[in-house]
Amino acid sequence: MRLCLLCCALLLSGCLRAPEVLAPPPPVPADLLRPCEGYGGPVPRTEGQLSEALITEVRGRACANARLGAVRQILD
Repeated sequence: MRLCLLCCALLLSGCLRAPEVLAPPPPVPADLLRPCEGYGGPVPRTEGQLSEALITEVRGRACANARLGAVRQILD
């Protein structure tokens, strides 16, 4: 009899709260998860090397920002 009361109490306690439904995260394409290439070379010594390094870094940051925007749209 005690076991029956214990089982009934456990079953009824499960009805007090609504179950929380967790949705799986949306799939993100693998190409959006790869890092963008920035400047990774040696310290520039001339103006030409500095301009090339800056251009490469700007392109890498623009690529990363575009990917972050795409991931934000997927997750929203």
